[in-house]
Amino acid sequence: MSVSISLQRFAKLIIISSLLVACSSERPALQEWKHSQLGSYAAAFSPDRRYVLVGDTDQPAKLWDIEANKIKFAWQNKPDEAGTTTDVAFSHDGKVAATSESNTIVLWNMADGEPMVRLGFPVTIKDIALSPQGDYVLLALQDRTAVYFDVIANRVIHVFEHDGNAVNSPINQLINAVAISPDGQTALTGGDDNTARLWNLETGVQLQQWQHGNDVSLVSFDPAGGFVVTAAGNDQTYIWNLTSAEQVAVLNTSPIPNGNAWSDFPVFQTTTTAIGYSADNQFIVTGHPNRQICTWQAKDGASVACWQAPRREALKPGVVLQAVTFSPDGKAIYSESGNGLAQKWQFQHD
Repeated sequence: MSVSISLQRFAKLIIISSLLVACSSERPALQEWKHSQLGSYAAAFSPDRRYVLVGDTDQPAKLWDIEANKIKFAWQNKPDEAGTTTDVAFSHDGKVAATSESNTIVLWNMADGEPMVRLGFPVTIKDIALSPQGDYVLLALQDRTAVYFDVIANRVIHVFEHDGNAVNSPINQLINAVAISPDGQTALTGGDDNTARLWNLETGVQLQQWQHGNDVSLVSFDPAGGFVVTAAGNDQTYIWNLTSAEQVAVLNTSPIPNGNAWSDFPVFQTTTTAIGYSADNQFIVTGHPNRQICTWQAKDGASVACWQAPRREALKPGVVLQAVTFSPDGKAIYSESGNGLAQKWQFQHD
């Protein structure tokens, strides 16, 4: 009998979840732009929120002036061969951009669009982050390491690894995501060992480790340097206090409260694929692979609103949010999806 009741309760929760998703379904965008014909593998917004760099499929990466809807620069890592850009990034000061194709990175001057340096590595690059001035890069590599590289000196400073202790494995685990703090002093890595780790970039020493319920796929510092956000695939997204390392909040997109017996059930968890912060650091926006965009209060993780980005074609359901941010005036949200569409949304809050 108890099993029957549990199943009935679970069915009701599924229905409630479906109804809530319906209530937070598609809303009309203020503006919409087509930034790619075939779709993209990666996108990132510039720190000043004026531009978005889109890694086109089998095309040069394109730096778009968002509001003017114009391409400022088109970049490809090999001059005579347009490849697929698999990752993009900006320095915190907004003066340097990076494009990655397989095992090659090119750093670009944002002022004139000219290449600054081309870096080749012996293995595939999974994720990249730039230092505040773009003179260092942090790379998650396919060989289960993260490499902190001095661009000017052309040498490796530190190699970071995730041992398999957290998942009872005798071998190191893949590192999926990397980030460098706005002050350039620390770094974050997230890996298949279900942990996010904080590192001192001067000494290479690990400072902190946060446990998750699945592979960590996103790590991020807030621009003011007070907290970090980490997320595991099909699990939870957390805000952590950078000083105390204590959990501040869980960004819960499901109708089931955190700590409920059902809250760890996979249907009530999600993956976060993109994150952005308001200029005053009061709000966070997240993007997800189920077309969902959500806004939150940074201080406590309270949900503000969730909605869904539209499909480009009705019979192509997959829409992964690759980048999200707030507009320069804080009144709107920009989103960039893997289907090649960019949208501008009104930001509504109390």
